[in-house]
Amino acid sequence: MEVRSITTDDEKTLIERAQQGDTEAFGELFEQHRGRLRGFAEQMTGDAHMADDIVQEAFIKAFLHLSSLADTDRFRPWLFRIARNQANMRMRRGGPYRKESPFVAMKTGGGRMQAAVDWEDLDSVLYHLARRALDAASQGLDPAEGLLRQELYETIHALLHCLNVKERGIFKAYFFRQLSPEEIAAMYEMTTGSVYTTIYRTRQKLRKEHARISLSLVPEHNGGGGLVKQSSLRLPDRTLQPPLTASLIGGLARMLAMLDDRRDTAELMGISTAAFRMKVSDRTTFADSIYIFDWKQTLHDLFGKLGYRISVLCGQLSSMPVPVLGAVERFPVVLPMEEAVIPFIRTYINQGRPLLYFDTMAPRPYVHEWSVIYGYDDERREVYVTDAMRPEGKSLTYEDIAGNPVRFLAGIDGTMAAAAAGAREEGQPPRTREAVRRAHAEETIRFAVDYARNGCGYRPTTLYLQYTSGLAAYDSWIGYLRNGHHLPNRYGMGHLTAYYAEMKRYASMYLRRVPLRGEAMRLTLLAAEAYEQAAEAFARMQEDVPFIRSSEMLTADVRERCAACLSSAKEFESAAIGYLEKAIPFMK
Repeated sequence: MEVRSITTDDEKTLIERAQQGDTEAFGELFEQHRGRLRGFAEQMTGDAHMADDIVQEAFIKAFLHLSSLADTDRFRPWLFRIARNQANMRMRRGGPYRKESPFVAMKTGGGRMQAAVDWEDLDSVLYHLARRALDAASQGLDPAEGLLRQELYETIHALLHCLNVKERGIFKAYFFRQLSPEEIAAMYEMTTGSVYTTIYRTRQKLRKEHARISLSLVPEHNGGGGLVKQSSLRLPDRTLQPPLTASLIGGLARMLAMLDDRRDTAELMGISTAAFRMKVSDRTTFADSIYIFDWKQTLHDLFGKLGYRISVLCGQLSSMPVPVLGAVERFPVVLPMEEAVIPFIRTYINQGRPLLYFDTMAPRPYVHEWSVIYGYDDERREVYVTDAMRPEGKSLTYEDIAGNPVRFLAGIDGTMAAAAAGAREEGQPPRTREAVRRAHAEETIRFAVDYARNGCGYRPTTLYLQYTSGLAAYDSWIGYLRNGHHLPNRYGMGHLTAYYAEMKRYASMYLRRVPLRGEAMRLTLLAAEAYEQAAEAFARMQEDVPFIRSSEMLTADVRERCAACLSSAKEFESAAIGYLEKAIPFMK
């Protein structure tokens, strides 16, 4: 199949931007070519599932090597050549089965019989059952083997809950009724190849379920098949309105509300210091800078301030590109095994406690975001997750959770002692609670000044991932906009603008409520007013760069208006920091 090269000017611009590292531009290229490339891959392999894998692998390789493409007019044939190579590699490895033999190979293996059965290996057992079932009716079986076969059939029937109705029917027809793939295909109006593919994928599911039960990872037996459990926590009745672009704090607020701790978003923004942080990538206006901090330490510290102990499960998959690498590069490399993550979720949900979760399957305009896991269902093999764009929430499969390239979950283990917990129990003297709030406010104000002047202390070890933070971040951002040779990331601009507009507004709200007195309070209120003005400057900027998924280029006029808004916001925030700096001596 020859792929003609007809590269439009718009596509050439996207390619050139992608070569400079613009992930949004590459995403547009992906959307434009994915359908045709998938059809090409399916035509080569005859397997729809394999075609999906080939397309994903081809785009990953294309992104990693796009800078080596000298002639942008040859992008399409270059991309299809990568896909052809990936397909050929897959086919040489034995198609979708790789090193495993498909069931047809087992069935037509020249009449040779497996010398011994590994009764702990589900694949070996299934092979043995398939080859011996036809002989069982006409030959006498050893009583011990007959009993073992009966137990195995019962075990397999108990495992079948992990399959959907169609998969379960095909599996039983093939193994228990001994129908041929051709007969099954006629029953279900499928092709014979699709039957083989279904049987192969069904066997994979059963093998995972067998491993989970063998390792005692399903904690309860619940009658009948007995291996199914589900639990879902009730989301809080009162409507929480976390800021749309600050779902880390929004997720935290929702978690606490489910534990009857209803601290509002402004207080959490201040105590967490999130409202006083600002960071921009040194490469361009990528939105990833919002997520670059020490996740584990920051969350342990934050929950500690709020009076809770947490446990964290984290990792990164080695088999795919990892987003927000600057934040997770120190995480251990893990395998996409459900057994390593689903029991962690079950443990907390069964105790009535939701989990904070980093979701890389967030819907547009997000790329990834923080959410809350509040339930699971073993029969459906799903977890229930909140979503910034879907008030009703959503479900993710166990495979989605295990295959998340960034693994990060945090569950609350319990509360700390009353003094460390911020004296939040009812019945304690109001003066004590106010003293704790005042201590938090003083700590936050000192942090805000230090962060603005000196920037963030967290530094990625990966050299090309560098960020500018504090007041200096404004200068980097303005520099991107006023440099005619630089292409600001349009999507990142919208996300950063919306996010920091909310941060400055919550900084103002928090400072207006802190329990300070006298001159310290007067100066803090002046700082709050200055932060409000900074938020207004970002709001004006949002009119030019709304938070939407777009690869639209920014005109020179828009770039200059945005730069002017940023200059105004910096002026107001600098004034706010000046007031807070003056307030510190009066806080003692």
